[in-house]
Amino acid sequence: MESPLIMTDEPMQAPMPAWAYPILNPTLTFILRTPLHRMVSGGAMILLFAGRKTGKRYEVVVVYQNLDGTLYTFSATSWSKNFIGGAPVALRLRGELVRATARVVEDPAMIGRVIRHMVSAHGESLVAGMGLIGRGPDGATRLQMPKGSRLVAFTLAR
Repeated sequence: MESPLIMTDEPMQAPMPAWAYPILNPTLTFILRTPLHRMVSGGAMILLFAGRKTGKRYEVVVVYQNLDGTLYTFSATSWSKNFIGGAPVALRLRGELVRATARVVEDPAMIGRVIRHMVSAHGESLVAGMGLIGRGPDGATRLQMPKGSRLVAFTLAR
């Protein structure tokens, strides 16, 4: 799947139904703060940051991909706008609180690389279910970035 990245007018699809998030997010937040984090911390973390305009503090559970030491997450929610141009964040990652810089990735080649990595790690059906893979007019599989979605990269502080 080496197709170029296509921007679509379709919104990003959540991997689970909306009713599951009010149950799952508090449960994952709790687990990620305890020694039980090992059950899920290989792919989930808590993102802690301040809103760029309001300064309001946020905690968001995100699923991430580790590619060459940089962590990535896709988001179709407004919180990701805080990272356009880069911003400092904290992550509850594998049981530890670490500092990082978050930034929105604009490079289509990098976005495509992360999507392909997700396919190899989790399978095409999950990634297609999120709207990151679709079919072109010719029926060929293509990588796509749904309208309003962003790829956020987290570079850990050294």
